[in-house]
Amino acid sequence: MKPIRTTVAGVTLAIAMPALLAACGSQPASPAAGPSTSGTPSATAPASPRWTPAPTQTPGSGATSPTPASRVVSSRLAYPWHWPNDVAMPGRVANTYPVPPVPELVRISVGDHTGDHGQVPYYRMSFTFTGAFPSYRFEWAKLVGDASGKVIPLRGTDSLKIVFTQARAHTADGTRSTIVSQPGRPLGYPWMTDFAQAGDFEGVLTYGIGVTRPILQSNPQTSVRAYEVETVTATGQHLYVVAIDIAAGQHA
Repeated sequence: MKPIRTTVAGVTLAIAMPALLAACGSQPASPAAGPSTSGTPSATAPASPRWTPAPTQTPGSGATSPTPASRVVSSRLAYPWHWPNDVAMPGRVANTYPVPPVPELVRISVGDHTGDHGQVPYYRMSFTFTGAFPSYRFEWAKLVGDASGKVIPLRGTDSLKIVFTQARAHTADGTRSTIVSQPGRPLGYPWMTDFAQAGDFEGVLTYGIGVTRPILQSNPQTSVRAYEVETVTATGQHLYVVAIDIAAGQHA
């Protein structure tokens, strides 16, 4: 197995990735990364999208796993364990790809990885897209509605805000949601407690993850990690999974 090297904010990392990242709980095939294609994304969503809500699942159950016949095409560590609010190494991942169409979010799932032997305990929220990996950024910040400018309440003491650019969660004509499954609220985990969408407009898709800290701290620096995994289903459809991992504790 050859080590995969990736560069994040000027820091070069060498990691050995298994052919398939182990999943636990109800988590789908673990994410890590796919190749980027050339092109500069440029597209906008409908001005006033109206769509039917996506189906939800029972709290803490996560989303439906991919079909067993799906296989991993490529994977990578997109952002290593680090505090994403660090100005020297912010939580940002850039991907380029030709558009239209822009990547569409089709599934959100969650998983509890606090019992993985020899690993940092963490919780994972995975976002599965069609088309390509979008660019995204994440930081510990209040979740604010993109349209209203008002704070969206989340169960928990802190929230991780995730913004996908050149991506959407609705069809091009704005008639319905493209999400076929997602967790119910609250999530039902002791650390990762909630999530919500804060916007889906003009190629900007925003989500927040609520986290409950057992001990409040004045300046918590909880680490976050991001993996990207490209899979292909038995029918030949390529899916692009962005996995956001939140350490269940203070991990540097």
